[in-house]
Amino acid sequence: MKTFFHVSDIGDLGAALEEAKQVKATPFAWKHLGENRTIMLVFFNSSLRTRLSSQKAALNLGMSPIVLNIGQDSWKLETEMGVVCAKPSP
Repeated sequence: MKTFFHVSDIGDLGAALEEAKQVKATPFAWKHLGENRTIMLVFFNSSLRTRLSSQKAALNLGMSPIVLNIGQDSWKLETEMGVVCAKPSP
């Protein structure tokens, strides 16, 4: 699967669930999928559990995760339509 925007992008749900069971049973057997790849994890309201589980999943798949917590590691990003992001004054 190249893109995932809607649940219908999964295709055969039964096959996807079966593959998920295999990944869960042997998490390090899939390292080749993310080898030599970097993933950027962007969190607007991250919880510790969500951030850590996402990082661990990326590592299990052989990826190098970079985590960006908006509002903590960078200035706050605007998410409203038509709003221009401005760097905060010192």
